[in-house]
Amino acid sequence: MTSAYTELATMLAAQNIVTVVCGNTCAYLGDERNLREFLVADELARTLRHAGHTVLFYLIDDTMDPLNFRQLRVALNKDAVLIEKYKDWCGKPIGYLPDPWGCCESYAAHFEEALLTRLHRLDCHPTLVRSAKLYERGVYKPYVEEVLRRYDEIVLFLHERFSTYTPEKLFWVLCPACCYIDQTHITEVGGGQVTFCCDRCEATMSRSFGDLQGKLNWKLDCAVRWAIFGVDAEVFSKAYLGSDTTTFAIAQAIGQEFFGTRPVMPVHYGQINLGPQLGLQILEALPVPMLRSMLVSSPATDLMITRDHIVTIASRFEVMPGLTYLDFVKQVLPIWLLSPTNLSTDQRELVAHGSAFKSLLLHEPPQVRFPQQESIEGEEPEVIAALQTLLNEIISLRKPDPTWEEYYPAAMAVIGGLGGQKGVVLRRLRRITGQQKGLPAARVLFLLPLDYLRTLEYMLRLYLSTLTPVLD
Repeated sequence: MTSAYTELATMLAAQNIVTVVCGNTCAYLGDERNLREFLVADELARTLRHAGHTVLFYLIDDTMDPLNFRQLRVALNKDAVLIEKYKDWCGKPIGYLPDPWGCCESYAAHFEEALLTRLHRLDCHPTLVRSAKLYERGVYKPYVEEVLRRYDEIVLFLHERFSTYTPEKLFWVLCPACCYIDQTHITEVGGGQVTFCCDRCEATMSRSFGDLQGKLNWKLDCAVRWAIFGVDAEVFSKAYLGSDTTTFAIAQAIGQEFFGTRPVMPVHYGQINLGPQLGLQILEALPVPMLRSMLVSSPATDLMITRDHIVTIASRFEVMPGLTYLDFVKQVLPIWLLSPTNLSTDQRELVAHGSAFKSLLLHEPPQVRFPQQESIEGEEPEVIAALQTLLNEIISLRKPDPTWEEYYPAAMAVIGGLGGQKGVVLRRLRRITGQQKGLPAARVLFLLPLDYLRTLEYMLRLYLSTLTPVLD
């Protein structure tokens, strides 16, 4: 729990139930740059729960937003054939479009599922809310009608309070003729009726307030969802917080003036810039606790993530007591790869991330180091005999599958029993196992798979048997 989140939680200390939200338009999946918003919100929710609050954590997908060409291009991985096929979808609400891949309820649902899967892997579990469903079920209806009844009043309020902000429209009408939402314009509001035109199909028509479909201007929509869910805190980048005419300031003022919302606490998160060719590599190469720590520890700080930056963090972030992630990748990973079937689920996940880290960021293939006869030959027989005895005793200590705390004192006693041979025996052990640098010998012997130790002990025994005349 960092001081940033503790300070935020202190501001909400008087409330038993706290609602935290973040938002997204699930028109494509994106990369690590769009993860920070969700993880910062989740970290705040965790801090509040730890302080004893009941926390409601929502991820609101703006599924009434029209799809634009840039979003379509990214979503379809710049596939020119598919882009040509679906380009006419641009301008329609993403929640109303079918799934191009045919596996989900809608275009939006396809990317919602992908986003939630990614967030769940990062131990982030928000409740998804689809804005289009709220509009369809009439949840927004009283607020939309309030905006339409007081249309001129709201426009005047915005002009007087935010003189440099002139909204293009307060409500985006969904054209009932062509189903586009991006090029409709309200021409008259009054008497419970709205008259509008659509530049897409050149239709002009009127609808009653109750029959009108569409969505509120995003700043008004933001204020309304605060009222609907009783929001206490929402996560924003500085682009939405930087001045008196940003989304947060206008939504706060509109909400309190027209919808009766209580003040909402903005939670600021910094922007992320990714170095060349790092997109999606970080998700694959970093263990979840390290990735979360990197993105949420100083939430308001802008991050420039480069390969060197990640390697530096890896050299400091502990994945086990006394073992950094970088040391794990360089020293322990090759050991664990010797016996992957004996690893726990968490250990296998760490191996998967470590293998990706070594390949993608260190540009080295993961290596499995089996004991080789050449690494044994040339040593004094007495040293090999002492090493074989050491391995026998360590194997006996390891058989009950002790914890590190249980194993360590006994292992140190065994190593200490080597006396004057300790240095030369441990150097030979390191050479055979490929651990010339790094972890202490006791830790190496704890991490090496038992089958590996047994194999090595057997090799040493066979080697010694060929030297029996010499020893006699």
